[in-house]
Amino acid sequence: MPFKPIASKAARDRGPTGRGAACCLAGAAWLAGAAGALLTSPAAPDAGLRPDGFQDSPYRDLRLFGAAFHAIRSRAADMRGDGPLIDAAIVGMLAALDRHSHYLTAAEFRRLDEQDTGSYAGIGVVVDADGTVRRTLPDAPAARAGLTPGTIIQEIDGVAIGRIAPDQVADRLRGEPDSTVRVRVVRPGEPAPAEMVLIREWLPLHPVRLKALDTVAYLGLDHFDEFTTGRLLRAVANLKAGIGRDRLTGFILDLRGNPGGLVVQAVAVAGAFLGRGEIVRLVGRDPGSVERFALDRTGADVIDGLPLVVLVDGGTASAAEIVAGALQDHRRAILIGTRTYGKGAVQTTYAHRDGRALRLTTAWFVTPAGRRVDGNGIAPDRVVTPDGMAAGTQGRLSPEPGAGGGSLQDGFVADGLIDPSRDRPLTAAVQHLLAVSQSGGGGLIHRNDPSPNR
Repeated sequence: MPFKPIASKAARDRGPTGRGAACCLAGAAWLAGAAGALLTSPAAPDAGLRPDGFQDSPYRDLRLFGAAFHAIRSRAADMRGDGPLIDAAIVGMLAALDRHSHYLTAAEFRRLDEQDTGSYAGIGVVVDADGTVRRTLPDAPAARAGLTPGTIIQEIDGVAIGRIAPDQVADRLRGEPDSTVRVRVVRPGEPAPAEMVLIREWLPLHPVRLKALDTVAYLGLDHFDEFTTGRLLRAVANLKAGIGRDRLTGFILDLRGNPGGLVVQAVAVAGAFLGRGEIVRLVGRDPGSVERFALDRTGADVIDGLPLVVLVDGGTASAAEIVAGALQDHRRAILIGTRTYGKGAVQTTYAHRDGRALRLTTAWFVTPAGRRVDGNGIAPDRVVTPDGMAAGTQGRLSPEPGAGGGSLQDGFVADGLIDPSRDRPLTAAVQHLLAVSQSGGGGLIHRNDPSPNR
């Protein structure tokens, strides 16, 4: 069974065409095993491998792999089984490519799929391997039950945390919607443990975070999943209604710590603020292999042309850099913060029926002005470091349920920890927007005219 490209979800970190034909690794493990079985005689290592097509095939070097595989499985003192050997060989092949391509175990692939589909059934906590709750989703079952950051989960369904593998702790708290999970917890300031039964619900994995900073509207995106654009549009409408369109002075889009996600969603988000124009180009390994994503017709700007600031940092990567690069090149927004990560790889995930997968870089993206992002990142228009920002406040959801300004079912929530007084880049963004408002300037300088000098 070959690895097959996943096209049904616009391919991971990939445009809607899901680039790439069926994976060339079809039957590689079988070839390796067959070659190994025939290479038992040192005097005639090629015995039995004489078909003319195979001699001229790019796979002829698999004879060498087969010989090594056979020698290891029959003679190595430290033998770990055929499966781990094949896995290690695939990992080694991918390591010889670029820094982003890698091999996914079934568990890793399942988590990746969950990240991109954007929802899960659980109780709404982020928990460390030792059972410490790091944060909770407002209005989720855990928050409603009074679990707060610092709560220690001692047992899950009667099994002590110490007996659960570190990568299985979060999985134990998830399950089917409307199913129950029994936990034994110790809350901060309460020495006696308590037991509670929580009912799992469908929850958004990456709700849009929002906050009204007087006349400035704040939006935080932590990932680009299948629902990001719809959630963003609802959050914008909520902020417009809450602040009042006539009072709004501008918007802040916070992409700090956003590792990327689906290219098609990044294109849609950038397009929501641009209205028209090129957003990104995907360049394959052949010189003529270029895909252009652009809005060729004039569309509506979701924030009605108001000034826009995008916050970026070293954790802003991949699809998030597509958005930042497009808005900067078109001079639709100014970027404040520090240089982005520099992951300009477009990746396609090839899944195997046993649950494992390959995540291959199949193209590189460049911004509308022709800048290649990978390894370079995107420099902000104004560098503002987070020095002096209170630790642990950036990009975290409020631990308090019912913070107002949205609900989990709407896909956006108020972020009660947003505080410009403890966040230098955010302070700079607010000050910039207020200054633009006072000077009578607008947010659109030369929209849809990407600067070639960036």
